[in-house]
Amino acid sequence: MKTIIIVFFSLLFLYLFITFIMFILISRKTKLISTPMAKGVEKSLISYKKVMDKGQKWIDEKYKKNQIKDIFIKSSDGLKLHAIFIEHTNSKGVILESHGYRSSASRDLFASCYEYYNMGYSLLIIDNRTCGKSEGKYITFGIKESKDIICWIKYINKNYPKQDIVLAGISMGATSILMSLKYIKKEMNIKCAIADSGYISAHEEVLYCINHFFHINGKFFINMIDIWCKLFAGFSLKEDDTIKSLEKSKIPILFIHGIEDDFVPTHNSKNNYQNYKGIKKLELFEKASHGISYLVDSKRYINVIKNFLK
Repeated sequence: MKTIIIVFFSLLFLYLFITFIMFILISRKTKLISTPMAKGVEKSLISYKKVMDKGQKWIDEKYKKNQIKDIFIKSSDGLKLHAIFIEHTNSKGVILESHGYRSSASRDLFASCYEYYNMGYSLLIIDNRTCGKSEGKYITFGIKESKDIICWIKYINKNYPKQDIVLAGISMGATSILMSLKYIKKEMNIKCAIADSGYISAHEEVLYCINHFFHINGKFFINMIDIWCKLFAGFSLKEDDTIKSLEKSKIPILFIHGIEDDFVPTHNSKNNYQNYKGIKKLELFEKASHGISYLVDSKRYINVIKNFLK
């Protein structure tokens, strides 16, 4: 009997330890991100270095000419959030851009942001909490990030009144944008949203990644990981999803996704599109893995954006 008890508690301790490490790797701010997911995304970017360097060069030139302003605001839970603002002299409005999971504006957004500027828009490019110059200890997969989006919208409303606002995000940034829609009020002047490679919920995405990349049954781990999220990061993987948020929105939404995406499968955007009752459009890009539709077919991507914004 004593041996059985020892084995039981040993296995319990091992289970708790493994799930806690999983929680740390997926949610806490750490450099320990050498996971199959991260490696896959990085590998997909190698072929497009020239395109990304072109965007970075445009940003660097804007910095040299003092045409980029660093902005800092407070989140609803007291974190200092950072963004850069690039003002267009004859602005049609402001495009608020949000990058993806454990990423950065330079990796996800700089390659294409000048295209939006050339269309006549000012740009507010944000660092999500825990990323870049923004404070934060835990990534919450869009749940708290969606509330940060609202803080940035209020900043635009206050400092650039009467400016139309376009919300644009990629990967977790897209999910954050979609989850923020339930908080949108008419006077915020949000005209439309562009969601590239977003997922439906934190719970579904984490479960998928455990199953797909680690080849183990995620159902055995996901509930305990969720408990760690509640205890240490103050959120639940199950507390929000894009479908619920879309039910409360009426703005036009453009959904974009790469057909070969194995990090956030295409069915996420398809389901969001099918469940949305407002004006909508879905564009799928062949040969595009996660979040690189613009890099794979820049010409078509920009034409899709231009036609949508018209």
